[in-house]
Amino acid sequence: MKEQQTLNLDKCKELGKLEMSKEVVLTLNGMGTLAFFAFGFLFAALYTQFVGEFSFDYASGTILISIVLFIGTLVLHELIHGAFMSKYGGKPSYGAGIAYYILPYLYTTTKTFFPRNQFIVTAIAPFFVISLTVIGIMAAFPSIAHWMLIPFVINASGAVGDLWMIRNVLGYPKHVLLEDRKNELVIYGKETDKPLNISTTGLGYVFSKVFILSFFVMGFLMTMSPILLNILGVKSLAIGPTNSIFTIFEYHSIGEGFGFSFFPVSLIAISVIIGLVYAIINVGKPVKHVMTR
Repeated sequence: MKEQQTLNLDKCKELGKLEMSKEVVLTLNGMGTLAFFAFGFLFAALYTQFVGEFSFDYASGTILISIVLFIGTLVLHELIHGAFMSKYGGKPSYGAGIAYYILPYLYTTTKTFFPRNQFIVTAIAPFFVISLTVIGIMAAFPSIAHWMLIPFVINASGAVGDLWMIRNVLGYPKHVLLEDRKNELVIYGKETDKPLNISTTGLGYVFSKVFILSFFVMGFLMTMSPILLNILGVKSLAIGPTNSIFTIFEYHSIGEGFGFSFFPVSLIAISVIIGLVYAIINVGKPVKHVMTR
């Protein structure tokens, strides 16, 4: 038994599976599409903050460079998974496929069983490593910052599946072992551990409900907050880059009165992100099996 395996598999039972069913593929495809636009807006806002007004230079070689960055980001994402698998004693193998002719994907797998927390670190590593690297490059090298759009957005939206799996395995005790197969994740635990039932339904409903609520609550707060800021004697306040479509909220006093503005595009993007995060956290929430006689 490898050192990282905290349980003896001979004394374990299977607690559940995360399978790449058609329902899961459609769910992840919807989440990834929402994340693509949300993180694209977030990148443009960060670019405006670090560099200035966002623009893209469509010079010769743009298509080739874009393809290289796109493929390179996908490959790097999987290599980072593999590096952390190796760190924890696994021997990674790589491949590609198309799930139900809907979702093309690359994958990294290993025959090693990992405790829950090691699996979580391995799953989340590409999201943080690539995102932080891209932001660092944007800040340090403004002349090539626009090229970081592709790796930032592709990596972040592609990590939705990883985040969804992490959310689900967090419902299990930290001592469980996880076997990451090509098309499924199998969870093993003690005989005394209770199996969990994982459902993927309700993404559209959950996202829409939270998106609409977030949009109207933020709109209401931004409409009412200038009155409070004026009472408190605040001279000016800006959230986000000023004088751009990425300005979330801007307030300034004018003589005996005040003026304020906010941009619906920003509210929509923030509401999308909030709705997406909430959906990832709550859709597929494990539910304990109810034993019946």
